[in-house]
Amino acid sequence: MTNINYEYIDEQSIDANYKCSICMKPFQYPVTTPCDHTFCQECIQHWLKENHSSCPICRQNLLENQLIPITTRLILNILDKLVVKCLQCEQNDIQRGNFNDHIKKFCSKSILSCTASDIQCPWSGTRDELEKHLSICNYTQLRSVLSQFMNKNQLFEKQIQTLTNHVQTLQIAASNPISRLITFDKLIEIENKIDSGIIPELYQNLKWINVWYMHEKWVELNHIISGWKNAYTNNHTCVAFNGKGSSMKICSQHKGLYSFSLISFEATAAWHDNLRINVVGKRVKQVVYSTIITLQFTHSQVFQFDWKNLDEIKFVPLDGVQHSGIEYDEKYFALTWIILG
Repeated sequence: MTNINYEYIDEQSIDANYKCSICMKPFQYPVTTPCDHTFCQECIQHWLKENHSSCPICRQNLLENQLIPITTRLILNILDKLVVKCLQCEQNDIQRGNFNDHIKKFCSKSILSCTASDIQCPWSGTRDELEKHLSICNYTQLRSVLSQFMNKNQLFEKQIQTLTNHVQTLQIAASNPISRLITFDKLIEIENKIDSGIIPELYQNLKWINVWYMHEKWVELNHIISGWKNAYTNNHTCVAFNGKGSSMKICSQHKGLYSFSLISFEATAAWHDNLRINVVGKRVKQVVYSTIITLQFTHSQVFQFDWKNLDEIKFVPLDGVQHSGIEYDEKYFALTWIILG
């Protein structure tokens, strides 16, 4: 049922035991039923979604969650070694298990983008046309110049974002005269070391649970290619982060007796694009507020709140997309500053 760009060589000779009784083709991602019948996964799922509730062969009652994928290597190897013909380039000696690799790397009729697509070349065409295109591609010939302009543009965008964040910080502070801006730069003087460590428990008269700090120089020496470096905005030299990529909390010294408001903070993802963080505000162990924010690897962001009467803020990392070229997967994020009321 999937749109497949190949056909089998001598399909009639393929053993019927390896064919799906719904599509009559060799199994694709075979699954078996409790009544011991086998089908392509997509075929049987489609069958069941069409208001059928039984096996198409024996009519025994069947639910989708009863389907079990076949993982027997012998059967999967037999299916993968079936010989197919590519319908795009007509090469006919390809093992089915290698077909995706053929399309991605070798098929002369696969549609590709220009190698200069990263600098906005709009061309796309078949693999066998690519070399001819590259010989006349203006973008390829101007790559060095265009790359310089794009790098400068990215730098300007970063500077604009930094200035925007700074203006937002000033506006928030001005609109909340009783607010308290908490930064982490002075921790280096307190701890007398230029690397990273655990924030002292009563720093700024608050409890910091699994909250660490990290100096900018440590990042420059160890993680220059990271989202960390984007967190040191407006001459800040130290940021807070969640230890081991896990949840962290900021609490009042005496829960239930003292409360505060969450007004704003600036945050950045360390290793991920679109890193989702569940921010939870509590009072006497009860959830009062909860929202999910999305952090970016490429730049810091200012988030504004109007959460009042809290004694605990919890930051829970959920998920994200690992940034290209980054080998780490822990869900770290940085706080440049936080404003409480």
